[in-house]
Amino acid sequence: MGLGSGAYPHIVSVSRFYELLREPARPKRRVAGYVVAVVGPIALAFVLVPFRDSLRSSTVGFAFVVIVVIAASLGRVGPGIVASIEGFLIFNFFFLPPFGTFVIERPEDVTALFVFLGLSILISILFARAAERADAAEAREAELRTLQELSRDLVVQGPGEETYRALLEHLVGEFGFDAGSLFVQEQGEGLVESMAVGAEAGTITPTWDPSSSGRAPERLPLSVGRRNLGLIVLVGERPPLDAPESRVIRAVCDQLALVLERDRLLRTATEAEIFRQTDQIRRSMLAAVSHDLRSPLAAIKASVTDLLDPEVERPPGEQLEVLRTIDTETDRLDMLVANLLDMSRIEAGVLQAKPESVDLAEVVTKEVDGAAVRWPGIHVDVAIDERHASASADPVFLDRVLSNLLDNAARASIEAGRMEVEVRVGGRGSDGATVVRVVDHGHGVDPVAREQLFYPFYRLEGRTSKLGPGLGLAISKGFVDLMGGELWIEDTSGGGATFAFSLPGAGS
Repeated sequence: MGLGSGAYPHIVSVSRFYELLREPARPKRRVAGYVVAVVGPIALAFVLVPFRDSLRSSTVGFAFVVIVVIAASLGRVGPGIVASIEGFLIFNFFFLPPFGTFVIERPEDVTALFVFLGLSILISILFARAAERADAAEAREAELRTLQELSRDLVVQGPGEETYRALLEHLVGEFGFDAGSLFVQEQGEGLVESMAVGAEAGTITPTWDPSSSGRAPERLPLSVGRRNLGLIVLVGERPPLDAPESRVIRAVCDQLALVLERDRLLRTATEAEIFRQTDQIRRSMLAAVSHDLRSPLAAIKASVTDLLDPEVERPPGEQLEVLRTIDTETDRLDMLVANLLDMSRIEAGVLQAKPESVDLAEVVTKEVDGAAVRWPGIHVDVAIDERHASASADPVFLDRVLSNLLDNAARASIEAGRMEVEVRVGGRGSDGATVVRVVDHGHGVDPVAREQLFYPFYRLEGRTSKLGPGLGLAISKGFVDLMGGELWIEDTSGGGATFAFSLPGAGS
C-alpha cells in the first residue's frame, strides 16, 4: 500500500486500523514481535518491581512504551496492541497503588494509565505505518532495480533477435517461469513464433483454452498505440504475478513493443534506402547506356554505311582507315558491355574468385602492351620488385583490374597534358601482401571524394563518370575485394593520383 505525502495524521480511521491489523508482517519478524509483546512487559516488571517505591509512574510508563515500540517495529500493529494491553494491565497491577490489585487509588493515576494505553496504541499504529512505508519503499526499489536491468538489456544491445532473446531469458529467469516464447505479428500470417526460451520451438502456443487443465500461462500483449505488434507467453509452475511483478513486466513489455516498432521502422527505412539507391543506379545506368553505348554503335553504323555506299569510291587506304575505326569502336563497345555485365554480377553476388599463383611481371607486361595499343601517345614506365613478383589472384579478375586502372590513368594523364603513367609492383609490411600501384600525373583526386570514386557512375571533374571508367573503378574494387585484397588511392608526388591495390602473397 502506498502512503500519502506529509506528516503522519493524528487521527487514524477505524477502517484503516483494521486494515493494519490484517496486514501481515514478514513471518519471522511477526513472531519476534509477539515474543517481545508477551515476554517484554513481564520481564520489565520483574526488573522494576523491587524499585517501584522510588520510581515515578511516568518513568515506569515510559519504560513500558519502549517495549511497545520494539514490539510494533518488529511485528507491526498486532504485537504492538498486545504489548500495549499487557503493559496496561501490568502497570496497573504492580506499579499503581494499591499494589497487587486492579483498583486505582488516585485519580491522577487513572489519567496516567489511560494516557499510557492510548499513547501505546497510537505508537503501535504509527510504527506499523512506518514499517509499511519502509517495506513499500524496499519493494519499489527492487521493482525499479529489476525494471532498470531489463531496460538496460534493451538499450545496450542493438536491434535484432539477440536483444529479444536476452530480454526473454531475463524475464523467464527473473520471475521464476519455466519457459517463454515471443510471438511477432506478421502481416497476413497473424502471430508467428519468433523465438522460444526453455522449451522447444512450437511447444508454446499463443492461444489458451480456458477449459483445459493446468495453470493458465501469462499472456502479455505487445502493442504501440492501437497497433498489436506481438505477444509474450510465459509458462511455469509458480504463483500468479503479484501487483509489483505485473507492473514491472507490463513496463518491460511496453518498452519491448517500442523496440519492435523501432526495428520495424528501421527495416522499412533500410529497404526504402536500398530501393532509392537501386533506382538511382538504374537511372544512371540507363543514362549511361543511352549515351555511351550509342556512340560506338553510331560510329560503327556510319562507317559500315559509308563502306557499303556504291556511289562513293574510296582508295584502299581510306577503306583500311574506316575498318580500323570499326574495329576500335567494336572493342570499345565490347568493353562497355563487359563492364555492364561484370557490374551486375558483382552486385548480385554471383561471382567467385578462383585464386592461383600468378606471375605479376607477365600479367603487368601484357596489360601494359594492351594499354599502349589503346593509348598510343601514353608512355608507361614499369618497375617490378622481383621479391614480390608472385601473388595469389584470379587471372581473369587481375587482367580486368589492371586494364581498368591503366585506362583510368591514361585518361587522367591526357587531360592534364602529361603523357606518362607508371606501374610499380612491390611489397607492403610483414603480412606477405603484394602491392601494385598505377601512378598517373593528372589533376589528382580530392581526399574527400576518394571513397565515392569507387561507386558506379560517380561524377567527378577530371575523372569522367561515363559508363566505361565510371564502372571500371567500381568493377576493379569489386574484383579486388573478391580476391581478398584492398584497393585505395594515394597522392602522387608532384601531382596526380596513385591507385594501389594489394593481393595475398603466393601460397597464402
